Amino acid sequence: MLNNDPYILSIGKRDLFFDLGADKLLSAEKGLKKIAVEIKSFTSLSRVNDLEKALGQYILYYDIIKDIEPERLLYLAIT
Repeated sequence: MLNNDPYILSIGKRDLFFDLGADKLLSAEKGLKKIAVEIKSFTSLSRVNDLEKALGQYILYYDIIKDIEPERLLYLAIT
């Protein structure tokens, strides 16, 4: 298995690096399968706020990944 930790998404001239302490976007490849996993921990006082942020990031990453690597599946792992 190949692990690209952290996973880097490039948009035009910008690179997005996702390695945010307890939160990470990991990627792996096995055979022809490619995945990326956004790992989120809900640690603030508002779990609803944490969920909104996690879903917002997931949607952003999903849109970027489907344009750059449409064969890669994106998962959101939450506590």
